[in-house]
Amino acid sequence: MAILIPIKVEKRNYPPHITAELQEISGDFAIEKNLSVNFPYSLHTESSHSIHIRKKKKITFNSKIITDFKSIASAQRNGIPQLWCNVEWSNEFFEFINWLVGSSIPPEVLEIHPPFNDYCTSFEQFLDIFKIFQNKFYGKYNDTKVVIENRFGTMYKDEDGKEGRFLLSTCNDILKFADILYNNSDIGLKIVLDYPQIFSAIISEDNKVSMDNLERAVEKIKSFNKDLKKYRTVISGLHMWGKQKNKNEKWNPHSGDFDTFFSNNQSLKYDFLESVFDAFNDDIPRYFVPEVYLGSQNDLHSIVRDMEKVNFVFTEKLK
Repeated sequence: MAILIPIKVEKRNYPPHITAELQEISGDFAIEKNLSVNFPYSLHTESSHSIHIRKKKKITFNSKIITDFKSIASAQRNGIPQLWCNVEWSNEFFEFINWLVGSSIPPEVLEIHPPFNDYCTSFEQFLDIFKIFQNKFYGKYNDTKVVIENRFGTMYKDEDGKEGRFLLSTCNDILKFADILYNNSDIGLKIVLDYPQIFSAIISEDNKVSMDNLERAVEKIKSFNKDLKKYRTVISGLHMWGKQKNKNEKWNPHSGDFDTFFSNNQSLKYDFLESVFDAFNDDIPRYFVPEVYLGSQNDLHSIVRDMEKVNFVFTEKLK
């Protein structure tokens, strides 16, 4: 079976037959106070996607970070945080997480995100920096699972003004990093796959592919999923969400469902989903995050229904 442990996002409820015991909680650098959580949760940390908009003001860092975590506050370019830039940053990131959790129960999952490849140029460099955080974090939160999400799309620009690229972004990036984790069991880190962002990375690499013509992208992902099967033990979760066009015919992420994402091409939709199912049909439970932040509860139900049609099984958090 391909088993998924559902995580609830915001106020979106799963269909009545699915119980989600875990809740996603935001923990970005703009959060204004530490948490007060007494239920099971997954802590979703800074993604470096864009500047956070709070109270109609552009805010990157809260006052606590500016005052107490100067390495984190100084690691930014035009308001976009530069994650995992050095050892000092890694030390302070642990202190930030420790402050954020506060008196709350520890998170079951801590989701982190990759650095940009202009200042962190290899997975080996990233892991050397990450291990500083890892040693401190697991010294206190030894039951929390730490996962890293592939990322694509950002407002970040490098020194030459070119759009930044995350270190873990493309299919090749993911396979290369999965191989490193697979062959180094002492690294306390696993990957959570965001499939829509993989689509975006493929579309960016091949300008002959567009959201109106996804056939080639699906074929590339099917090939990627076959290669990934060797490393699937280091994949601990999946992110799924839809896209749909707005009134200006532009694609809005995190809204809609698989039907809008695939322009109602049912064959293509199930071709993709069956490929994902085959990659993870191994009886290993994995976390599932439906990032329908701008969509509706109906969008979430539709996504779940389509995944159940290809035999994904949603289960309560394992005891």
